[in-house]
Amino acid sequence: MMAFDLARIPNRLKSAYRDNRCAILVGAGASAGAGLPSWGEFLGHMIDQALDHGVISDDKANEYRLLVADPGKYLMAAAGLKDDMSAYFDEFIEEVFVAPAPKPSDLHRAITGSDRLQFVLTTNYDMLLELTYREAGKHDVSVCTFTDAGEIHRRLSKREFFILKAHGDASRVGNGIVLTELDYRSIIHRHRAYQSLLSAMFTMFTIVFVGVSMSDPDIKILLSQIGDAYSENAGPSHFALMAEDDVTNVEKERWLRDMKVQIIPVSRADDYKEVTEFMQALHTVV
Repeated sequence: MMAFDLARIPNRLKSAYRDNRCAILVGAGASAGAGLPSWGEFLGHMIDQALDHGVISDDKANEYRLLVADPGKYLMAAAGLKDDMSAYFDEFIEEVFVAPAPKPSDLHRAITGSDRLQFVLTTNYDMLLELTYREAGKHDVSVCTFTDAGEIHRRLSKREFFILKAHGDASRVGNGIVLTELDYRSIIHRHRAYQSLLSAMFTMFTIVFVGVSMSDPDIKILLSQIGDAYSENAGPSHFALMAEDDVTNVEKERWLRDMKVQIIPVSRADDYKEVTEFMQALHTVV
């Protein structure tokens, strides 16, 4: 039963949705709701695996655990662990995101329950979004990563729907997984066409951030990648669903002024059930 009040959806978002100028950005919170690890849990698993493979000492593992205790140091820990895991890294990604065969959640079904979206962008590595579309009978949905600039450009030009996994695909680990700031810099220098397309997506379409947090390193990396796309007086506004107590008024102001992202507050109750209800409500806008 849809419970989210349509009056709480900003008019600019309703207008963009009606005009088929809307897309969704899916963050780690959506996958956590399906049983996959949060950032901290993911790094904890990496530490355990590095120990099991004998590539780090107990002392170094303890140092990593201290880093992981501070969300502000996630990227530093990730960079070191990825180097330490080296040849075992791709196998680890598959074990965490592919082998458990997670099932789509109600939120995934709500996100994918519309034909009006131009694309769905995600920083997650898992296959939950494409599984949800296939579950609904849409077996030919195109899934792109940062290596597929040509396909992304073709789909944008023709206004054909696609999923973009901005930081890589666990089912295609050989093509690269973006986990660290060094990975991000590599994309900037090696995939300039992709960088331009990503910026264009944020200047052409209104993006709704779902399952994101101010502390998510992957979101920070993504916003850094497309930062040049923002203009104070031009382009569409974007929107982010966040728990009221997850973000301060100063942070709200900075999101809006620096990145044109307006915060839509939602409740934490029942594992963020209101986020699912918001997506269901948005899809009723006509």
